[in-house]
Amino acid sequence: MHAAIARYWGRTELRVLASLVAMMLPSVCLAESFSLEEPVTDGRVRDVRMQVTIGGKVITSAGGGKTASHDLKAAAAYRFREKRLSGSGRDAAAYRSIREFEQAQTRTKISDEESLMSLPSGLRVIVAQGERSGLLRYNPTDLLTRDYLDLIDVPGDPLAVLALLPSRQMEVGEEWDIEDWAAQMLSTVDATSKTEMTAKLADVSDGIARVEFNGTVEGARLGALTNVKLSGHLLFDLKQQLVKTIDLTHAETGAIGTITPGIDSEVRVVTTRSFASSDGALTAELAESIPLDPPADRLPLEFHAEPWGLSTVHTRGWHVFHANFETDPKVVILRLMDQGTLVCQCNFSPVPQVAAGQTTPVEEYEASIRQSLGSQFGAIVARDRIPTDDGRTIFRVTVEGKFVLPKGDETQDVPMTWMYYLCAAPDGRQVSFVFAVEPEMRERLAGQDRQIVETLQFTNPVRQQASQRGVN
Repeated sequence: MHAAIARYWGRTELRVLASLVAMMLPSVCLAESFSLEEPVTDGRVRDVRMQVTIGGKVITSAGGGKTASHDLKAAAAYRFREKRLSGSGRDAAAYRSIREFEQAQTRTKISDEESLMSLPSGLRVIVAQGERSGLLRYNPTDLLTRDYLDLIDVPGDPLAVLALLPSRQMEVGEEWDIEDWAAQMLSTVDATSKTEMTAKLADVSDGIARVEFNGTVEGARLGALTNVKLSGHLLFDLKQQLVKTIDLTHAETGAIGTITPGIDSEVRVVTTRSFASSDGALTAELAESIPLDPPADRLPLEFHAEPWGLSTVHTRGWHVFHANFETDPKVVILRLMDQGTLVCQCNFSPVPQVAAGQTTPVEEYEASIRQSLGSQFGAIVARDRIPTDDGRTIFRVTVEGKFVLPKGDETQDVPMTWMYYLCAAPDGRQVSFVFAVEPEMRERLAGQDRQIVETLQFTNPVRQQASQRGVN
């Protein structure tokens, strides 16, 4: 009797358990997963519109260990067509595109100084190529300037945002870790010490997936310590396989560096994307003409000292530290950074004009060098004339000596080499360059001083308008 009851209840428990499992199975089996990838092979052109707002502080050195804070406010608008290109490698190198800008304009106000900049029509076609430290951008036919490169180097670039998308299907509520290289590329930090970033498929409704992301990237930009916080969301159209909307906040705190001021800013970037009704200039022929690796001759940057009627070409490692065209002392200071290290400083200025076909006598130029260096002067170790084929005259004088570096209440003598160049145009206009480099850095300078001088061109002086550069 008891055995029969036990067998009955045993069978009843099994039936109940089987019923419960059957009730659970539909929800488990029907849990839907979604693909959130934009196929690289989709050759359709995207229409991209971006609105950028920036607020915060710029921090500069005020001497004596003190700093000064300046209010920062900026707004920018971009519109461009974009066509994806096949990748040149893995990870960041897999993200490449070509763009045709219809609008690229920013208005910036720092304290009471306001400036407006737009991308010229001749530079509207831009190739963007992914790298860990951000997107490498260049024009396939002309050289950019640093100003124009900075203009289109926008936090939260949509091509970099695509790297946040997961490579496998996801269910609603599922999270994933963002690869370190993808977070670094989005943050545009040169070198990272710590990266933490995650994303989550928060919701799917009416064929639109909402992905939320946040994280931090710590490291250095141009040798200055920086901390970037990234947060926001994107909306992905599952049917079109397209990121339609991106709302991203890029908050950065950066220390004062050798080249850059300190920064405490928040950038909000709102991007909308759709398939373009026209390919514009982004034809299949143009896309096929773009090489996998950026051409070396497209990567240097131009520098224009328009009020002086001068222009030159330099590598991307050079940055403008200071430029004063109108009032004395008239000088442009460039600094060369390589992997976060200051390699060389270049100062150049116009010098008094002489008669056509003439130059300042070398002896007189050398005397001015001795006077300017004072007690730092050691010895002239080389003098030479650099040949040109356009009528310019270039003299170079190399000096070895010591730079007196203040260290608290004391000083330290640092061995230094100065390369002075006196350049004269056929009409008698002249400019003087001096490159200061520590002897152990000469190899990393790698002749870039001569490259800058040899590419110098004398043009017609143009009075600079500080409030506006470029055209719409």
